[in-house]
Amino acid sequence: MPECRRSGAKCALEFIDLGFTEMRPAFKTLATCFLLSVAGSGLALAETKTIEVDQSMIMKIKGEPGAVVIGNPMIADITVVGDKVLIHGRTFGTTNVIILDQDGEKISAFDVSVKHTGDNLVAVFVGSTAPAVRFSYNCAPLCESELQVGDEKVYNDTIAQQIKTKIKLATGQDDSKSDAPAAPQ
Repeated sequence: MPECRRSGAKCALEFIDLGFTEMRPAFKTLATCFLLSVAGSGLALAETKTIEVDQSMIMKIKGEPGAVVIGNPMIADITVVGDKVLIHGRTFGTTNVIILDQDGEKISAFDVSVKHTGDNLVAVFVGSTAPAVRFSYNCAPLCESELQVGDEKVYNDTIAQQIKTKIKLATGQDDSKSDAPAAPQ
């Protein structure tokens, strides 16, 4: 019977020729051997940080980051402030993040799973034949239009333009439509 290199435990690889009643203990031994090998190799399951779209969270890390690598920056964005990492959910999906120190050594690695906004999101589908079009609303307590990936294009474009106009007015970038003084830069 072969031995596991890391643990010295016996690996039951002959279980294929055994009957059903014999297979269960042999499989358990093989699985244990595999887990001991992985644990001894320094491999670990990635931790997952879950965040909602357009929300942020703070994570404290050990060490001073030199570089941050994001698998898909369209899903999540990272800002480093000292020994803290601010994670911002951009759009739904899952990506990975690797944080390296000044010498290029890994400080941290984790997955970021960005989900749709909370319990207040309501999706309305219109159309009796495929493809139906979707309109998203945030209902807390009144329902208001919400910009979400996957909504009907004209609806999304209209909301996006309204949001841009609001931001310009609020930050003083569009002085022609506001009597408010420009925001300090």
